[in-house]
Amino acid sequence: MSGDYLLGFDCGTYESKGVICDLRGRIKATASEKHLLLMPRPGWAEHDPLGEWWCDFVLITRRMLAESGINASEIAAIGISTIMAGIVPVDDEVQPLRNAILYGIDTRSVGQAEKLNALIGEEKVRSVSGAACTAESFGPKILWIKENEPEIFAKTKHFTIASGFLTARLTGQFAVDKYSVTGAQPLIDAKTMEWGELCEYVCPVSMLPEIRRTTDIVGTVTRAAAGETGLAEGTPVMCGTTDGGSEAVSIGVVEPCDAMIMYGSTAFINRLSSEPPRNSAVWSGPYVLEGLCANAAGMATTGSLTRWIRDSFAKDLLEKEKSGGPNAYDALFKEAADVPPGSDGLLVLPYFQGERMPVQDPKAKGVIFGLNLRHSRGHIMHAALEGVGYGLSQIFDLYREAGLPVEKAIAVGGGARNPQWVQIVSDICGITQIIPQTTIGAAYGDALLAGLGIGALASPSEIKKMNRPQAVFEPNRDNGHIYAKYKAFYGELYKNNKTIMHQL
Repeated sequence: MSGDYLLGFDCGTYESKGVICDLRGRIKATASEKHLLLMPRPGWAEHDPLGEWWCDFVLITRRMLAESGINASEIAAIGISTIMAGIVPVDDEVQPLRNAILYGIDTRSVGQAEKLNALIGEEKVRSVSGAACTAESFGPKILWIKENEPEIFAKTKHFTIASGFLTARLTGQFAVDKYSVTGAQPLIDAKTMEWGELCEYVCPVSMLPEIRRTTDIVGTVTRAAAGETGLAEGTPVMCGTTDGGSEAVSIGVVEPCDAMIMYGSTAFINRLSSEPPRNSAVWSGPYVLEGLCANAAGMATTGSLTRWIRDSFAKDLLEKEKSGGPNAYDALFKEAADVPPGSDGLLVLPYFQGERMPVQDPKAKGVIFGLNLRHSRGHIMHAALEGVGYGLSQIFDLYREAGLPVEKAIAVGGGARNPQWVQIVSDICGITQIIPQTTIGAAYGDALLAGLGIGALASPSEIKKMNRPQAVFEPNRDNGHIYAKYKAFYGELYKNNKTIMHQL
């Protein structure tokens, strides 16, 4: 099928977005749809795959086609990205058998991760699959279903991740890309990038999707999917990927040393290299573009924390917003604007959903420390922004130790629209951050990856030319000296309270 347009779709923690662009990357249509993060129990995080992911895809696709006037037959290819993992057991008809178990913010499988590491041997898990099992990994989540919901496991024909669920609904083919399976411990063989010998500890290989490249065409839109979505039957569909990779591509992170910070519900960093590093504490594996290694890291609660502060401490601002007043976030950030570096002695550990990096502790707890009667909610918000900055700074320390220093990064995501937050992070971390002109996000990257997949874009270097800087944030060295002291306190605060956190 030939056409002049590319369609990209991304499903995030709280919202899905879609983009249609032409073959030169010019945006022709966008749409978004909010959805719920389900938290049925403490430590659990789920999505409804049909009621949210698929429904969002259908609504957004139909809306973009209708509002743009673009005929479905003019869509040359489709690219999809989603949150990491989102493990879903499905039957042969791609009907989900339970809600999706989300990425590292869902910590129910801590016991299964510990069990697999002990049963196989943590050293062997690392040597075969590239890292030890954590609650972030695919294998423990599948094992949790096997052990706690055996009736569902018995009915399962395939386990998909979020992006694979959507491509399977569109094409009937089950696939997952190499970039996403870097988190598939202990199932993946990191050397061959195929399902490995350790699958026997979790599930048969026959229940797992085929591993493909991100830009491979895994199938075409079926007649049934065309009827639901309004797309043309036969439209090529890429394998798809995890949102962090697509987001990075969308802003031109396509060459060695390029780096991205994504300020979303969670924070995600991606730094490219030509070869995998030795003895790295960051996640390393194939990038969404062939010949590059992605060196990634993430925090569990960043934008979700600012949302929690708004919803918990600024109900009055939300009411004013509903009555036509200023945006509640903007009003709250304005209250935080005059708070000095260090927030007058207030520290926030943003471990409200456990923590991924740098501590890799799903039992970690959030902390607001140092409160006194002089502190306001503006102080709490400011300290939360700094807390994320301290966490990111610890992660950048890991990159330096791995021989992958980050001196400059492109900043994207909802949080990157807040210059106060971006400047705080630059000051704490001592790095330059660039805000690109086009920050639509992962959905735009999905469309561009689809263009690469069908050969409509000749090379990734073309993408770099499509997006120019809009703003640059240089670190303030004076503030950096102040923050160095508080960063040390931040690290000690976790160490001194880790035991109590775990007991709680």
